[in-house]
Amino acid sequence: MKSFLKDNWKFLLFVLIGGLVGGYFAGLYMYDSLSNEMLRQLQEQNMTKELLVIVSMIQYSVIYGIILASIGIILSEKVNLWKEFKFNKNAIIVTAIITILGALLLFPGDKLIFGLFSNWVNEQYNVSPTIEKVFAGLFAGGIIEEVMMRLFFMSLLVFIISKLFYKNKKNISVKVYVIANIISAMLFAAGHIPSTMQMTTLTPVLIIRCFLFNGMFGLCFGYLYRKYGIGYAIISHGLCHLISDILMIIFI
Repeated sequence: MKSFLKDNWKFLLFVLIGGLVGGYFAGLYMYDSLSNEMLRQLQEQNMTKELLVIVSMIQYSVIYGIILASIGIILSEKVNLWKEFKFNKNAIIVTAIITILGALLLFPGDKLIFGLFSNWVNEQYNVSPTIEKVFAGLFAGGIIEEVMMRLFFMSLLVFIISKLFYKNKKNISVKVYVIANIISAMLFAAGHIPSTMQMTTLTPVLIIRCFLFNGMFGLCFGYLYRKYGIGYAIISHGLCHLISDILMIIFI
């Protein structure tokens, strides 16, 4: 345990701080985005805005953050996915391309594509993002979602698949990483459906939007994780949100 903490305390501290900040703003944004019916249900359960924020901070920093990050590091080391963050020219170029294209796809891409078929999607881009949304996307989305879906879940899938089907082979096949990336990306996409349901009525168009957009983003972040390490996946994910939000603030 001492050796583990000594080797990884900087990353774990980074995750902890990111989870606390992200959880704080995610809790505020979540509360402000709830429908009147959901707010009424929370009030019936004596769930105040302050209490919801505290719960969110604990979830993102400790449960989704430190615990899953610790397990994820152990798993990623076992399946050759853990890489210390280092400045790499190729990694920076690829990350920049994915980040810029992803940000433009979020805005104005989402509005131009799915805004044509959904009034709710279109309405999301008629108002500039709040500070809560900006920081929730940057910290909770960029850091904690990558810890959950890539560092932990994708590593876990690679570990399970390799043990079940490739236990007699010394090296893990590339297709195992690809399969794990696809599965984790689809789960990442599916994970956005409940939050959408809290804000509007779920329709086939919104389901397609969740899987097409978030699934594609997940595949790209998974590629960065496998190729260059979790650090570059976090950077790309966080900046995708930040750049698209800045564009919205400028042009809306």
